[in-house]
Amino acid sequence: MIIDNKHVALYYEEILKHTANFKAAANWLTGDIKSHLNKNGLDITEFHVKPESIAEMISLIDDSRLSYSVAAQKLFPLLIKDPKQSAEHLAAQFNLMQESNEDSILAFVDQALEKYPEKVEEYRGGKKGLIGLFMGEVMKLSKGKADPKKANELLRTKLEQND
Repeated sequence: MIIDNKHVALYYEEILKHTANFKAAANWLTGDIKSHLNKNGLDITEFHVKPESIAEMISLIDDSRLSYSVAAQKLFPLLIKDPKQSAEHLAAQFNLMQESNEDSILAFVDQALEKYPEKVEEYRGGKKGLIGLFMGEVMKLSKGKADPKKANELLRTKLEQND
């Protein structure tokens, strides 16, 4: 699909000058960008978000500084509204960056576990499916900003401890 249109192929090549993640670049181009263009009856030549901004957004996701869902649902529309801004600038300005500081996430993990002491015992008693309850609570407490991978890891570590 990318090489069907010369301008799409050139846009893709421009993205790749700024990121090595060719798969993510292709996915953004054939997914969110194509969807936006189709919905608005636009051609890629009328798409004003710079390829560098798309690459920067991919890097933020790859570095776990931004989740894909936040990028797609919040940052991408912000880039469309204000294409002169960089992805990182907009993500910081609108407080979209993911929290990956272990100490910060650990505080949310502790709060979640303190809220459901009986569920902690059930988990330790074999009900491993309760991890979803705790993850939901951590994400709620962090307002969706906790890095899910790190939060899950910290939760499991805490729950395996018997203190």
